[in-house]
Amino acid sequence: MKNYSQKLQLKLTIEFAIFFIIVSAVIYVFTTDKFETDLKEKFEYKASIFANYLEQNPQFFWTDSIDNKELLQRLAELNNAEYLVIENSRGKLIDAINLDVAEKYLYIRSDVEGGISADKQIYRITKYLYPTKILAGKFYAGFKAAEQISKLERIKLLTALFSLTVLLTGIIITYILSLLSFRPILAIIEALDRTIKGNYTVKIKYEGKNELGLLVDKINDVLDELQRKAENNEKLDRKITDVLRERLSEVGAEISEQEYAKRILRKSEEQFKLLFENAPIGMVIISSEGRIMSINKSFCDTLDYSNEELLGVPVKYLFEKDEIPFFITKNSRNESVIRISDINAEKKLIKKDGKEINVIVKSVGVEDDNGDIDHYIMQLLDITAIKRAQQELIKALERAEQSDKLKTAFLAQMSHEIRTPLNVILTSIPLFEDLIPQGDDEMKVILDSVKSAGKRLHRTIDMILNMSSVQSGNYKPHYESFSLSDDLKKLTEEFRSLSEDKGLTLNFTNLAGSTFITADRYTVNQIFQNLISNAIKYTQKGFIDIILREQPNKKLKVEVRDTGIGMSKEYLQNIFTPFSQELSGHKREYEGNGLGLALVKKYAEINHAEIHVESEKGKGSVFSVVFDREIDLSVLKNLDNTKEVEKK
Repeated sequence: MKNYSQKLQLKLTIEFAIFFIIVSAVIYVFTTDKFETDLKEKFEYKASIFANYLEQNPQFFWTDSIDNKELLQRLAELNNAEYLVIENSRGKLIDAINLDVAEKYLYIRSDVEGGISADKQIYRITKYLYPTKILAGKFYAGFKAAEQISKLERIKLLTALFSLTVLLTGIIITYILSLLSFRPILAIIEALDRTIKGNYTVKIKYEGKNELGLLVDKINDVLDELQRKAENNEKLDRKITDVLRERLSEVGAEISEQEYAKRILRKSEEQFKLLFENAPIGMVIISSEGRIMSINKSFCDTLDYSNEELLGVPVKYLFEKDEIPFFITKNSRNESVIRISDINAEKKLIKKDGKEINVIVKSVGVEDDNGDIDHYIMQLLDITAIKRAQQELIKALERAEQSDKLKTAFLAQMSHEIRTPLNVILTSIPLFEDLIPQGDDEMKVILDSVKSAGKRLHRTIDMILNMSSVQSGNYKPHYESFSLSDDLKKLTEEFRSLSEDKGLTLNFTNLAGSTFITADRYTVNQIFQNLISNAIKYTQKGFIDIILREQPNKKLKVEVRDTGIGMSKEYLQNIFTPFSQELSGHKREYEGNGLGLALVKKYAEINHAEIHVESEKGKGSVFSVVFDREIDLSVLKNLDNTKEVEKK
């Protein structure tokens, strides 16, 4: 108890000390914060003068120049500005006053490290300018503040000293008061500690005539009463102990483990009955003789029998012959019983109308105390619909495989039947051109149209065959390491004459270092042949830029930019869908079959590349393809195997 009193005294001292710490901290924080706020508001006001002037003259940010720099210089002098730096919304420097001073004080970091500078000479401020509710720019200002900052530091020091004085004074006063208050209480507690040990004859001695003296007198009276009570309690305890011993033996006989076990068993049976009757699958309880003892509603619904029709029936009659194994065995009492081996398999059941259904059956035996089978619990799940759907799926898959074979054969045959006469036509055109008389422009136009249409048909056949090859998985990529920039240069030169015929500028820019990637070279070239061809086709004037860039995580990005007709946001969702075109019908302005970009998407997937499109109607498009410099061929192989499994 003495230790408890000392802990209480220490706790009270600590609590008051914490209180004075909080008071001191509040005084210090409130006072210094007020002076810092006043200082900040002063310089914020000065900065607002520059902000108002710049927001009233938004043309400075349109032209990126200050027309009246002398006035701005005058404002800086009047407001003691050490430096002033003005930038537009893109971060471009428009003008500055004392730029070298601004750089000395790291003005660019004042967004995150604003306020007082490290040498406590400058107060730094950054302001964003919104003359038309749109960010036009911002400025960085640094004001001379050595005197104000010095004054603020003195105020902080004085406030800290005052707070520390309040804290120490409060702690000392608290400690003295706790000593004076707890000294008489400690004397009483020491006396009570002796009486707690059972010696009620020891009285507390205290000479004071105050409230504590009255308390001591009352405690001594209580001790006298306790001594009398203790003597009486000892006699009463002996009598109660004898009575309790007799009663406990009687109660112990009445409350047996058997009664408790019965309650637990009854609750368990109720729970099983609830589960059995409401189970979503068929459940049946079978006796050791093999007859149905109980069934649930799901079992009756599965076989179309009523409960009364099935009770007592041998369960083997519900199964197709030899579907469930039974055999005779002897139990521990030498009685013949039916033994159903444990089942966990797919079986066939016979419904009331004689039809067979497929079910999954699970059967377990429940033993009695002697280890003999008391009954069986059988569960079954009707999978007839699943089996039927499985068979239909197998047939559908077989039909799909047959259709795929027919499609492949058809395309191969069509390729031969169309390409053969088409090649004859295309190779004959130069001969006809030589036979055209000079000046017969009409015949020349006709032959040019035939040549163009033939090449268009040839490209269409190639695209259809390529799409079929990719979709069917017949295309086998050959991954190798090659320079992407070299291939892009060659493609640029191949398309240069076509772009110049339309008056377009075709440029290739390499902004990357090493441009070697591991990919399927043929499909990579096909990607950019389609993208560059489309860019030239849909661009009437302007340029096509092909840009190769470095990307993080060992990646390369190729951008194909054009100033063509662009695409709507609605069409971008379907841009990679086969045969899709934004403008369709016989009156569309541009030829095409809608397979080019679909093939580009498939080829990108083959090379584990990403493709993105940005476009705006009437302004042009940007196609971006991102390649890994090195790809894990084992991952691609596993991906191909997965696709093969999905096809099967």
